[in-house]
Amino acid sequence: GSIMRENASSGINAEYGVHVKGVSVSQMIHTSVKTRDWLSAVEPRNVRAAMKRVVEELTELDTQIGGLFEEGIVKTTNSDSSRRALSHGGRASSKYKYTPSDTESSLLNKLFSDQVEIFGEIQFTKLSILTGIIKIGLKAFLESVRLRTFGKFGLQQIQVDVYYLREYLWRFVEEERLLNYLLEEVVSSAMDRCVEPVTMEPSVIMLLTEPS
Repeated sequence: GSIMRENASSGINAEYGVHVKGVSVSQMIHTSVKTRDWLSAVEPRNVRAAMKRVVEELTELDTQIGGLFEEGIVKTTNSDSSRRALSHGGRASSKYKYTPSDTESSLLNKLFSDQVEIFGEIQFTKLSILTGIIKIGLKAFLESVRLRTFGKFGLQQIQVDVYYLREYLWRFVEEERLLNYLLEEVVSSAMDRCVEPVTMEPSVIMLLTEPS
């Protein structure tokens, strides 16, 4: 009776909240991509302010909903669990590449179809809610990048931004492998849209994304 109605209401509120916050984060990312001249961008010196704001928003949200929902279950791989174990002892680098299986590829293709709900079914957990918001935001990032043309330094700025997001967003998602794949899709799309696809050295990217 009342418990079921309460759960149903919580589900609607959680889903609505994810959609609203997801749209907010998406607009922030979309505007930051749309308003920049990527073709004549200068050599990157740091992470763009919009990316830092996205991380700040999600960190604030993580705190706000932490007391309202259970943590949720992390779907770990060896790489995921080692990253999470390292999280308390400093920054862990994310050098491993993730190649999705055929099944995962088809799921990801569906993820980018406008006919499919981007966040899927939202569970009553903190990780599920944050994962939903991040998926919506990264879909907007990818679609925005696909509409722009990049010079060499524009592409390198995307690399820096993506590395920064990966370093900070993994702790908010249920499955880090999916996060990595979505972020790699953003870089891959920028490369496809780049007139001079020269990538930045990983060691330089790491230096530029170190906390000041």
